[in-house]
Amino acid sequence: MKRSDAIERDDCRIEVLGVIKGLKSEAGAVKQVFELFRPDKMAISLSKEELDGLRQIPEDYEPELTRYEEIYAEGLSRFGEVSAPPPCYVAAVELADHFGVPIVPVDIDERTYTDLYCALVDGTSLFRHSTRTWVVRRRRFSDRNPEEFVLAWDRAVNNLDCFRRIEHERAETMAKGIMSACAGTQRLLAVIELERMAEVQRLLDDKNTE
Repeated sequence: MKRSDAIERDDCRIEVLGVIKGLKSEAGAVKQVFELFRPDKMAISLSKEELDGLRQIPEDYEPELTRYEEIYAEGLSRFGEVSAPPPCYVAAVELADHFGVPIVPVDIDERTYTDLYCALVDGTSLFRHSTRTWVVRRRRFSDRNPEEFVLAWDRAVNNLDCFRRIEHERAETMAKGIMSACAGTQRLLAVIELERMAEVQRLLDDKNTE
């Protein structure tokens, strides 16, 4: 599948790059697109709090993974070395800081996400989601490539309506954040998790996105 695509909005050219969280080789993909595109500004599918936290991670950082994250990492490891924090985001931040390129977090902030989660996810849905890890572990995902694996994983984990609605809200927030980041910029590189890339692109193509 196509992992990057250009969108023209007004005087700004947006290069949307879909990245796979956790796969170490993704750092090289981000660097390659950055060097070819030479952006004036970057947008990244992290919240403000996540971006701040990424810049303050100690050298001896040891990630505490949820059960879902452990299963995801195990499945993704079939396609290469996996590490945390996500190398795609680490590379994006390092490149932006090294070349003095502003980087804008465009995902939902933590407080808004918490409010949204509490409003949409009831007790029954939370119980169903938390007890389905054994089903996900036994399910066979695509062995063809990491892109298919990640998208299949996303469909399986977010198959409940309440979680799909949360992901839709995230995509809308990202698209609006990208458009806001375009102000005064001619070349914007948007580093977006592959799971949300298609919807973000669709929203960016919608001329009513503000």
